[in-house]
Amino acid sequence: MRPAARGAWLTVLLSAAACSVEVAPPASRTPTAADTTLILTELRGYYRALSARDWEAFASHFWPGAGLTTVWQPAGEAARRVVTTSVPEFVAQAPLGPGSRSVFEETLLDARIRTVGDLAQAWVRYQARFGDPGDISEWEGVDAFTLLRHAGRWRIVALAYVATNGGP
Repeated sequence: MRPAARGAWLTVLLSAAACSVEVAPPASRTPTAADTTLILTELRGYYRALSARDWEAFASHFWPGAGLTTVWQPAGEAARRVVTTSVPEFVAQAPLGPGSRSVFEETLLDARIRTVGDLAQAWVRYQARFGDPGDISEWEGVDAFTLLRHAGRWRIVALAYVATNGGP
């Protein structure tokens, strides 16, 4: 191999090696009492607005561009799949889901919160009730929230959720 070609290969190999170096993310920490209070206030407000079907208040808990993601089987489809919905899409579809019955409630049961600076992860176990008097389904699930703090306010940037015992 000519010296120039060898030099080019050496450059490629060194570049590839440099690109494969992994940097560990900063260690998460237990949030301060003030962080916890603010994050829990935001999450409780989210559940209150969702259960009240106050869609304007519900949407205010999300940063623009945020999404909600779950696995479910859309009507008319043969199989379950991952579905991501924007907040405006969720609100527009709400009359067919949470807004379609007289009873809809989600209640925060417990939360595990971790933060790094202005980034937070909250794993929330919730209880849901949905239906009409005399025909109410109940289940529990987990909501995994990613929140960012900006200008002193924690808001949701992403929410992934699953039912853990029954439910839709």
